[in-house]
Amino acid sequence: MALVVGKNMATRSFARIFADNEDVEEVRTKAYSFGTSKHKRKNTQESFINEQIKFVGEQLSKIANALEQFIEDKTPHLYGEVISMEVEIFDDDFLCSVFDYLVGCKFEAKAFLAKNTKHRKIWPKKFSQG
Repeated sequence: MALVVGKNMATRSFARIFADNEDVEEVRTKAYSFGTSKHKRKNTQESFINEQIKFVGEQLSKIANALEQFIEDKTPHLYGEVISMEVEIFDDDFLCSVFDYLVGCKFEAKAFLAKNTKHRKIWPKKFSQG
């Protein structure tokens, strides 16, 4: 390996001149700018992920609210509707039996509450027949 000091020359991988030193500064600057763009890209991706997490959280909250309303206890409302049917045909004991049955059978209770007044009066007649 030969090294000449007066002309800034060296052989193999150690060869540099003053122009190379300027290039090194440019490379460092470019490397720094690439690092910041990756950092910006990473922040953008993290922001997107955070937005997605927030969106999923909001949707889960809506689902939870819907389930709470669906599961909400309708027993007092059901009792009021059954007992309000008290007419000459049905006595209190029979209507209490209807109410107890409907509390035990949630699907039938939902169907009963969905019916209009005329159809609600037909249902206990069918219930009494067996």
